[in-house]
Amino acid sequence: MFRIIVMVLLLVGLNPVDSNAQMWFLGQKGRKKSPFPVFKKHTSVSFGAGSSHYIGDLVPVAGLFSVAAQTTRWNVGVNFTRHLSPNFSANLGLNYIRIAGDDSYFSPVGDWDANFLRNLHFRNDIKELSLVGMYEIGGNPENNLKRNAVSPYVYLGVTGFLHSPDARKQAGVDVSGNPVQSPWLSESNASLLDYKNEGVDYSLMGISIPFGVGFRYKITSSMDVGFDFGYRIALTDYLDDVTDIRSSVVPLSIAGSMLYTDRSGEPFAANTLVNRIPVPSTVSAPKISTGPDQYFTTQIRLIYHLRNKIDCPPLPIQ
Repeated sequence: MFRIIVMVLLLVGLNPVDSNAQMWFLGQKGRKKSPFPVFKKHTSVSFGAGSSHYIGDLVPVAGLFSVAAQTTRWNVGVNFTRHLSPNFSANLGLNYIRIAGDDSYFSPVGDWDANFLRNLHFRNDIKELSLVGMYEIGGNPENNLKRNAVSPYVYLGVTGFLHSPDARKQAGVDVSGNPVQSPWLSESNASLLDYKNEGVDYSLMGISIPFGVGFRYKITSSMDVGFDFGYRIALTDYLDDVTDIRSSVVPLSIAGSMLYTDRSGEPFAANTLVNRIPVPSTVSAPKISTGPDQYFTTQIRLIYHLRNKIDCPPLPIQ
């Protein structure tokens, strides 16, 4: 009997780990382990910058490639993304986007001569707040640290924005007869809306439908670099202060207003200072873009993934 007791004590003393493991297992009685890994939700923040491009009555689709380089402007933004599941994320974005167009970018002869004669131009700084749903095409592992090296995605959402179309006053001439740029209307706290150039008091707040594609490339455990292409269809035709009816509007038909309805008689293009002397003439109508104004952006992003709190296993029940 004494020998049996000694052998039991030796076995217990020499195998403490197994004994503890058995006790822990007993403490977990009734707990079932899920056959599927649990996705750990997390948040990422990104900062980006890139190019912006406008499509509308001053740059119709057919003329986009003719003046693409001249009309390209810039954008900057910050995005907050909540990764909700392996394939779905929600993104809140804040973007500052400049778009522009100018009839003087077109050639005075050829297919776009009527647009050159019209001589309108604008720029618009759009301030966006967007909410979009993202679909992660390749999916993501349950743990953020094990995310894919390349993560492509597509998205669709809604955007609210503020805007104010702007233009330069008519160019002046110095003592030598050379053209001199005049300031933007915004520099005197004005905008094209103030002049009701089509007799319409449109809103400076709007909604657009954003959609696009992009991808993230993992560079460290917590950092990615990304590329995003986003297209917006604005639910307004006044981002450029010009709509399909401009050619039929009678200039100065509203007293004290409509000073920029028709600029075809100006000797110099106000923004580019292109010499228009003698002022060209044409019998054709300017080419326009039907429907609402649109714009698209490209953006290079630096993305930081915030780490979740550490998940510890439950303590054994004593």
